[in-house]
Amino acid sequence: MRGLGHLAWNEFKLNLRDPLMVFWSIAFPALWLVFNAVIFKEPIPGSGYEGLNYASFLLPGAIGVVILSSSFVGVPLTLTTYRETAVLRRYRVTPVKTSTLVLSFSISQFAFVVVGILVLFVIGKIFFNVQILGSWLLFAGVTFLGMVTFLAIGSAVGSIARSFRAANIIIWTIFTPMLMLSELFLPISILPAWLQPIAKALPLTPINTILRDIVYGVPLEDLWRLGVLAGWVVIAGIIAVKFFRWE
Repeated sequence: MRGLGHLAWNEFKLNLRDPLMVFWSIAFPALWLVFNAVIFKEPIPGSGYEGLNYASFLLPGAIGVVILSSSFVGVPLTLTTYRETAVLRRYRVTPVKTSTLVLSFSISQFAFVVVGILVLFVIGKIFFNVQILGSWLLFAGVTFLGMVTFLAIGSAVGSIARSFRAANIIIWTIFTPMLMLSELFLPISILPAWLQPIAKALPLTPINTILRDIVYGVPLEDLWRLGVLAGWVVIAGIIAVKFFRWE
């Protein structure tokens, strides 16, 4: 346990020292929330979400961006960098177990996501009076499932990417469309009919929609969305295990 904590703390400190990680995982979601909350005061008419200010409407999406950014920027790029610089190979020949390495890396990423989410809550509460009408426990549980999902996806990308450059290309190829189609800004219902099933199948969409339902106190009827997240965890986990390389 001491070795696990030491490794996790070291990885967390390395993340804090990485300007790319700090910007995309903490600064960018916070700026995105502030920018949109200042410009718009109410949710888009017809979105099905009324009664709270636009900052509350945006909060689930901003949390999704924190999870997406931390997992997609932190995990694949770190794995490929460690592989190219032979850090993983050095770890492999040490007495440290593989499970300890994986768990310590996961804990550090979880902690970094938590920091980003706390920043959002502090800014949202102080400046925009964001509210959550539903269950805080359920909100935390769905957030955790989202973290697990994207950690698995990030690990899969880091496993199949042969280099840092390749990982970067894969990340942005997936990252940008997901930001546009996952109901961060606009309801999926206004998208073209052929594009709506694709948008609903993206892993960021269930996180945004379920968290937003909880924020507004809406009963969770479409529980199939949790199945979408679970499916992504299984698929990404299989890919990560099958294609992972130490060097």
